[in-house]
Amino acid sequence: MSQGWTKKALQQLALDVRAEIGVGVHDRLDLQQLTEEYMIPVYSVEQLGSDGCSVEALEHFSLRRPEAWSAALVPVGTARFIVENSSHTMQRRRSNVAHEMSHLLLEHEFDGILFADGGCRDLGAEMTAREQEAAYLSGEILIPTKAAVVAALARRTDEEVAAQFDVSLRFAAWRMNATGARKIAQRTMQKRAAGSRQ
Repeated sequence: MSQGWTKKALQQLALDVRAEIGVGVHDRLDLQQLTEEYMIPVYSVEQLGSDGCSVEALEHFSLRRPEAWSAALVPVGTARFIVENSSHTMQRRRSNVAHEMSHLLLEHEFDGILFADGGCRDLGAEMTAREQEAAYLSGEILIPTKAAVVAALARRTDEEVAAQFDVSLRFAAWRMNATGARKIAQRTMQKRAAGSRQ
C-alpha cells in the first residue's frame, strides 16, 4: 500500500461504497449498479468496432490474445468510461470492472488510459502503488474481509465463496488467503474450544 491508504482504510471504503448502493456485507455486488451510481459507462471491446477500432485490433484482443488485456479506464475530458474485454468469463469481467472502478473511487490521477493487465510492466513506484491499492480495493468491494471471515468461520469452501459472491474460484481463494480469514477462523475456534474446556 502507498502512504495514502492503509488496508483498514480501504476495507472501510469498500464497505462505504457497498452501503451507498444498498448492498450488504455478505451479498453479491451488482457492478452495473455500482457503475451507474458513479455514472461510468462500461463498453465491451466489440462495441469499439462501430467507433473506428480496426477489425485486426478487435480480433487480436478477443480471439488471438485475449489474456493480453482485461479492461481500461478511459478519460474523456473530466468524464471517464470503462472498456472491458468481453472474451473473458463473466466472473473475470466482474473482477476487471471492479479493478477499474477502484482506480476511480481512489481518485487516482493519471495522464492517459489505465489498463488492467495492460502489458506495461515497468510502471514505476507510484503507479505500482496505485495498482496495488486498486487491486486490494477491488478485492474488498467484491468480497469484504468481514464476509471472508464469516465464511471461514462457517467452514465454507472456496467454491462456495466463489458462488456466493459470483467470482472465479481463483479470486475466491485469493481473497480467503489475502484476508487471513481461515487463520482468523482457526484461532477463533481454538479459543472457543479452550474456553469450553475450562
